[in-house]
Amino acid sequence: MLGPIPLVILVPLIFLAAALFFQKFRNWLTSMRTAIRLLVAMAAVSMIGVLVGQQLPPEAYTERYGDVLGLFVFRSGLANVFRTWYFVLLGALIVVSTVTCTLRRIVRLVKRPGRRISATGSLLTHLSIALIAAAGLVTALTGFRYPAPRYLEAGDVIEVPEGGFSIRVDAARTEFTEEGSLSEYLTDVTVFEDGTEVLKQRIEVNHPLNHRGIGVYQYEMLPSSRSIQHAFIGVVVPVSETAPLRRDITAVPGEIVQIEGTDLSLKVLEFLADFTYDIETGTAGLASIRHDNPAVLVQLLEAGELVAERWFFMGHAGHRDDSDLPCRIFFLDYIPDFDDGLTRFEFAKQPGTPLLFAGLGLLSLGLCLTLWTRRPPGVA
Repeated sequence: MLGPIPLVILVPLIFLAAALFFQKFRNWLTSMRTAIRLLVAMAAVSMIGVLVGQQLPPEAYTERYGDVLGLFVFRSGLANVFRTWYFVLLGALIVVSTVTCTLRRIVRLVKRPGRRISATGSLLTHLSIALIAAAGLVTALTGFRYPAPRYLEAGDVIEVPEGGFSIRVDAARTEFTEEGSLSEYLTDVTVFEDGTEVLKQRIEVNHPLNHRGIGVYQYEMLPSSRSIQHAFIGVVVPVSETAPLRRDITAVPGEIVQIEGTDLSLKVLEFLADFTYDIETGTAGLASIRHDNPAVLVQLLEAGELVAERWFFMGHAGHRDDSDLPCRIFFLDYIPDFDDGLTRFEFAKQPGTPLLFAGLGLLSLGLCLTLWTRRPPGVA
């Protein structure tokens, strides 16, 4: 089977040869109506691909669109539309159409040298469209763009696909403005090649790492799943049946906090963003790194002596009855630890980018030359 790079070269060459040797095909391919139809078709296919989502698992499409339509989306190639034969066909036709139009204009320019500046501008404009379409083809067939399969914390290492290098996360954090609004995601990384450190860089949302033709983008960030800055604990002490003592406590993990008006104190020992419990081993752990079922392990002391050590869950009571405790404890809220975050990258390889910039440059130059030679109505 032909690989993607031979296809990029072979398909346009086949159409170009057909345009050169078959008059009717050349006339059809070089007409303005055909060019518009091809561009509309390519835009429509691209839009459908963006709307349905790209490179998702098959079950994602059946869940979203149902069994029949979801299976059709996946098998028709709409789930990876930019690598389908019909997208390549449309791109190749657009490239060949603009190239043949450009060749015809070059012949006319040689035969009729008058108004060369305007003709050159039109020529460059047509050529720029061919380069831009070719850039899309090259990127669609040989490039990729997808998020990393997992989140990383400080110290984790991930291999970059097709990059020949790996990345170690040194630090990942979220910054906020003085008003409390999200300001920036920041990930400090070290790049390794064959186990040797070659580069250190900070990756931000609009400032990716570009190394050996691969772009590493800041895709997503989560606060730490195992640490928090503060825990807000509610305590109710039954001093009397009619007037229980209520206290709201702000606890820093690892520090003992005295409950005012009593000889009780507590300490937050541990935090889990999504609590789960293994009955066989009798240990608590993370069901996921998402903050779906946050819980804190609290140590309760009376006169400095340990009374109990239990998990408490935000929004509801713990997994054990607390009627034997000298007070009731409620996990009210918490401030996540954004300085010890979990980061997720997006990897992108876009080999058609140089062609794209070249096409945009020629387009700008061509339009400037075309407009420069035009004169306002009534000017001799």
